[in-house]
Amino acid sequence: MLLFNTKNVEFLKMKTRVFYSAVHPLTKIILIGFPLILLISAVLIILDENLKTADIFACSIMFAAALFLLWIIADTKYVIINETILHYNSGPIRGKIDIQSIRKIEYQHGWVSKSLLKASLDKNGLYIYYNKFDDLYVSPKDKEAFVNYLLKINPKIDII
Repeated sequence: MLLFNTKNVEFLKMKTRVFYSAVHPLTKIILIGFPLILLISAVLIILDENLKTADIFACSIMFAAALFLLWIIADTKYVIINETILHYNSGPIRGKIDIQSIRKIEYQHGWVSKSLLKASLDKNGLYIYYNKFDDLYVSPKDKEAFVNYLLKINPKIDII
């Protein structure tokens, strides 16, 4: 098996820019604290002398839930590839947007989000409206740099 086939070489030639999500302190407490509580509880259950099959099953669910929450906090980011595609990742929420299809970007402050698709870990973020009816809520750490980079690629984007 070749380590560098033509597909891998093309991927390496791609220009990428990564923007990581801002993380609100409360979100950080929930997404790190709760998994730690689950993992500690699971270890204490496993160390119990009277371990039963139901305990093993419960520990498996606790480990899976902890890993799921840690995956979300470790994986939330926005990647712009070749100045054409915006990839968004937040645990199991993944997708891509053609940057030329972005119509407008709206700044948002507060916990209430009107978007159903939220690849974000902060209460202050950006609504990205694209295509005709689609939207996405994101919260890059450096919102200004993120917006300016998108505007450099697609100057037709309206900023609200």
